[in-house]
Amino acid sequence: MNILYILKHNPWGIGGGCYACRNYLEVFTDIFEEATIDVCICAEYLRCGRQNEYSNVNFIPVKERTKMQKLLSPLTGEMHRFQSKAKQLLSMKNYDLCIFDHNCIAGTLVDTCKRDGVKTIVINHNCEYEYFRDNSPRIHKMFFLPWVKRNECHSYKQCDYNVFLTEEDKVLFTDMYGNSNTMPIVGGAFMRKGECLPNVAGIPFSSGRLKIVISGTMGNIQNLDGLYYFLDELYDMIPENIDIVMAGKNPPAELMEKVKSYANITIIPNPKDIMSIVGNSDIFLCPTRLGGGMKLRLMDGLKCGLPVVTHEVSARGYSNFFRMGYLESFSNRDEFKTALLKTIKKVSGHIVTKLEIQQKVSEELDFNMAVNRLTAIKY
Repeated sequence: MNILYILKHNPWGIGGGCYACRNYLEVFTDIFEEATIDVCICAEYLRCGRQNEYSNVNFIPVKERTKMQKLLSPLTGEMHRFQSKAKQLLSMKNYDLCIFDHNCIAGTLVDTCKRDGVKTIVINHNCEYEYFRDNSPRIHKMFFLPWVKRNECHSYKQCDYNVFLTEEDKVLFTDMYGNSNTMPIVGGAFMRKGECLPNVAGIPFSSGRLKIVISGTMGNIQNLDGLYYFLDELYDMIPENIDIVMAGKNPPAELMEKVKSYANITIIPNPKDIMSIVGNSDIFLCPTRLGGGMKLRLMDGLKCGLPVVTHEVSARGYSNFFRMGYLESFSNRDEFKTALLKTIKKVSGHIVTKLEIQQKVSEELDFNMAVNRLTAIKY
């Protein structure tokens, strides 16, 4: 069996998209271990990549688009670099299956695959229309948002299999684009193959001042909005005897300066080991209220055994943890206060332990369960 796999994200990079990309690459190379898999990848990702981790994968570097191709993209709708290389490979080799790491890629290439009789799978990391709308400058939205919606809808309607990270995204696609005759499956988010969780056995929550941690890239629009939303509208709900740590990539100077006026907030820019910072805390907070999809940074908190308080927009995909009482969501100030106080009571009263939360993570986000879910598709 010959498979073409086109990656948008860096499987060895940092961030939620990269983490999900790597995990799905691991799942599909596990499922199709007897196949020959050609993986198209941005050339610069291979400089620090670990290609030898995949014995049945041939990585094919793809260079950045030319300036002319980028200038023409508002007319062509091609918002990625893989169009020419993928078409060339599809014409040269008899592929049985093409897996798209993102629907912006699938939207411009699925017709070529269908013409050549190649089955297709698209991984919908989120609702890209929501993400692009909430995270792009106005000029980009003016030129590209219609194409984002068009490509996402076309991918959803034409790919043979649609993989979603959350049930909520699956429903949202139906609401936005109508029914699709293709097969949907909720693959979910999950841990890496063989991933070891931090050792939290016997480690209690703080008996003194509790610590709240907020993590994630600080330089993008949706996360920065969430941080300012927290500081401007939610911070005064935090009890005075609680410390707060913000840790993440590329905090802007304005945010760094603003945080200086809060005595109990520490900001850690570009940490080398985010998990040690999260693991040394008591409550994981995610105030992100824009965008869509599954916010994988919540997994960091849960993997360290921390209960989560999150805006309802960022709670997608974590309904099981909500039902178990390990996650509380909110949509306004009053709900935030209720969710926070409820979580503080669980932590301070030893109603939950880090170990029991972590054990549930091992059960719910197991790699092999994801393999089983995706193997169930009849390719």
